Parts: sequence; structure tokens; C-alpha cells
Amino acid sequence: MYLFLLLLSSLLFPISSFSQEATVVPTKAPNKEVLEMVQQKVKDMLQSTTATSTEPKSIIGTITQINSSQIIVNYKNESKTITITEETVFIDAKRNKTKIDNIKAGQDILAMGYLNQYGNFEAKRVVITDLKTIENKNEIVLGKIVDISQSSPVFILIPIKNKEIQYQIKTDTKTEILNKDNNKLTLDKLKSGQKIVVVIQPDAKIAKTFYVSKIITIDSITAQVPETSTNN
Repeated sequence: MYLFLLLLSSLLFPISSFSQEATVVPTKAPNKEVLEMVQQKVKDMLQSTTATSTEPKSIIGTITQINSSQIIVNYKNESKTITITEETVFIDAKRNKTKIDNIKAGQDILAMGYLNQYGNFEAKRVVITDLKTIENKNEIVLGKIVDISQSSPVFILIPIKNKEIQYQIKTDTKTEILNKDNNKLTLDKLKSGQKIVVVIQPDAKIAKTFYVSKIITIDSITAQVPETSTNN
């Protein structure tokens, strides 16, 4: 699993916690907090069916209000409240430790922490950042293959957290396919029913279709033997 997380963190595709599946990434090499976000989001996705209060979370946004006990941020017209404790560490834009007194409204931040027993987000680390460096049109999606074409490099993926959405995923020769142990796979190893993580972006030429640059399988599917019945 450690190798798997390192693999995804090297993809250079950061993730915003305001979207369950979608995120945007920079075209240049990401900074440290971006890679930390990727690692946390991967943990979130893989543990989505067994989420607990100890599961790490992350929040990004622009500060609208701040005091000694909480920070309120806004991102894409959605407000989030971040609880501050004595254990919260603050990092400035130059990667140096700082104090909450130096954090001001209008600054962009990345907060990493956990949900407490009351369901409130408690920050363990707050980093001053630039939202423009962690925004793009790439998406990381955890989902299940529900249909896979035998005649074309296309399959249908339904996100685990939103079964009302379907992604039409298109592969090509550049698509990298790996299992969770970092071993390379071929396209014919993908089967309907498999859980996978994909890194995708919209196909500009085909509506409602996404090009996939990387696929990581979470589980394997064994062939199912058809049930037989006997007549008495």
C-alpha cells in the first residue's frame, strides 16, 4: 500500500476536498502541500466504505473569517469551518512555521486534519498557499467498471460515491494500467465489476467522454460460473 500511495503522489495531480471526485492540478511541478493533498485524497477514496473519525481530511479555500478558535474559508461559493486547537501547526508561504496572528482574511490556505467526535473538522496543519497552483481540469475518480467494450478501448465507470453518474472512459496506447502492487497490466485484465482509481480529463472532441491517463486496480475479479438449475 505504501508503494501504491507513493505512486499516486508522483502523478502530480492534486485533489480538492470540496469535490468528491474532481480536482484540478497545475501544469508545473507541484509543491509539497499539493503532494500531501494527493496522498490524503487517495486514503480517503480507498477507505470511503469504512470512513471513521480518524480518517484524514483536507480543505482548501480563501479565508473569510478568522479568530483564535476557528477559520472560515470559501471555495467555489461553498463555506467551510475549520476548528483550530493548540496542536494546529501553521506554515507560511515560504514553508516556515508561523503563528495564527500572521494568518489574515483573504489568504488562500490548505488545511489538513480530522473530523472530531462531533463531526467538526479539526486542523492539524494549516498551510498558506495559492489556489491557482492546485486548480486544473483533471479528475481522480474511485469507481466500479459496469460495462467494458470488447471491440473498442472504452468502458463505463460509476463513481462509488455517486451512483447516479456514469463516466464513459476512453483508453489509448499511452494509458498506464497498474495494480495496487505497482505491477503493470494490460487492458484485457480489466473486467466488469472491478473497483479502480482513474486519472481522467474531458475529451475535447467527444461529449461526455473522458480520456484516462492512468488506471490503478483496487481489486481483482474472478470469472463467475453461471448457475445451473435442474428440473424435478
